[in-house]
Amino acid sequence: MIGVKTIPSNLRAFSAAQLAACTLGPAGGAVEGSLLVVETLGEPGSIRTLEERSGREVALYRGDRFVAVLASRHSGTSEYGDVPPRLAPPDAPALELLARAGVVGRGRCLPPARAALGFTRVKVLGVPLRDGRALQLRDLCPTPSSAPAGAPAVPTVLVAGSASEVGKTTACTALIRALKRRGCIVGAAKLTGTGRLRDVLAMHDAGADRVHDFPELGLATTYTAAAPVIDAAHAMLGLLDASGCQLVVAELGGDLLEANADRLLADPVLAQRTRAVVHVAGDVVGIVGALPLYRDLGVRAEVQPTLPHGRNALGSVERLRAFGLSALDVADDAACDAYVARVLERGDA
Repeated sequence: MIGVKTIPSNLRAFSAAQLAACTLGPAGGAVEGSLLVVETLGEPGSIRTLEERSGREVALYRGDRFVAVLASRHSGTSEYGDVPPRLAPPDAPALELLARAGVVGRGRCLPPARAALGFTRVKVLGVPLRDGRALQLRDLCPTPSSAPAGAPAVPTVLVAGSASEVGKTTACTALIRALKRRGCIVGAAKLTGTGRLRDVLAMHDAGADRVHDFPELGLATTYTAAAPVIDAAHAMLGLLDASGCQLVVAELGGDLLEANADRLLADPVLAQRTRAVVHVAGDVVGIVGALPLYRDLGVRAEVQPTLPHGRNALGSVERLRAFGLSALDVADDAACDAYVARVLERGDA
């Protein structure tokens, strides 16, 4: 039996019972999406907790063992790292923890605020084997082709932004709550970024009737090739279409240029169902500067900026007015109600 402290949330389809039925094999080639059993080396650094499959944050200590998934993360605001060329000695150094949801890889850069802490380093103890075969995340999840076909596409509001941690999930929850106040059946999805159960739970808490994200379809992050990310997005939206939702709120994690968000915005299938785009930025420059990017990516739906969180509201409103723009205050229920009413009036939702 393989003994570990926890199984993180990006491996939510992998239970303790399934792990108990596995044997531990030697690590070999570094394959994106591979499951690994790892142990922390020294005291934790920049990431000091893991998000469990339940969503609970679990503190990490020296020598803790857990199941991880090998993947890249090229975040502009958080840990940045890649899949290394090999895992087996003598070429393989220790790996680094790249995300609280259990993503590990070769750490390359930390943001200045956490650089002094260093990465949380782990050593690979081996790989879980099932019937003699090393497990990958996609082995635990349905393939994108499993999404139901034939259901009519549900109108979708995309929520994107200028950076991570600027309030995109908060905007999603505000829109979901406004739609629920109108009695709508609401679907929600996290289409790109670094998987985190926290965002899924927030959408559920806001009242979304059904929520999907990409780890359910075998992607630990979307910092990978574009094709599987687009396939997974189509699959998630297809599942929501078939569930009877009347409108979908879908978040693109990270910024417009990372994690394949730009490829999804340019995707003609997604464009056809997109009724509006809500753009979240930390300041007015992040709004004005992003609008040409949407046009360059072929987005034809109306782009609605939100009021930058934590900024002087009047200053932001007046600066945007100079460009002929207005901002949605997602903290104002009445404003959100009026906005979703306008979106719903654009067609039969």
